Amino acid sequence: MTGFSAASAAFRDHAIKVLGTKDIALAPNGEAKMPHTYGGAWAFNAAPSNNADRTVRGWATGNGTVITTQQNFGVLLAEAGLWASPRGDLAKLPAAIAWSLGNSYQAPGGPDIQVGADGAGKITCYLIYQEAGGGGHIGPQVPAEVVVTVAKDHSATVKITKQS
Repeated sequence: MTGFSAASAAFRDHAIKVLGTKDIALAPNGEAKMPHTYGGAWAFNAAPSNNADRTVRGWATGNGTVITTQQNFGVLLAEAGLWASPRGDLAKLPAAIAWSLGNSYQAPGGPDIQVGADGAGKITCYLIYQEAGGGGHIGPQVPAEVVVTVAKDHSATVKITKQS
């Protein structure tokens, strides 16, 4: 099994569990890299075959590790080069987080990275959440703060707070 095959199978299993159905459409369905792929973490999305609006998005690696904003996010940061020397380009990280959360999110700017020599610290960025409106109208845009807390062991937790 290739790295991509293992990643694809792992994300498919994750999506089946989250979506509650085995009848899903998974993309990409070949080794093409989606725009939010970082290093060896392929970006995937999946939806029930009969409901494309109910999408699960995230990443998976060739060893079968599934990455979302709720699990294994430090693996994505490692693939993006947060702890590499020289540090990788993390400018697109906010857009990748917004993509993973769904079409209602946009990333207007870059990240503020405050990570010390020991590898611990935080990454902060801001997203815009587009609320749904009633009667065919678009609702208000709500700012959301994303704080990724990173630890010395390269684990990470993601907290998303919508501003009121």
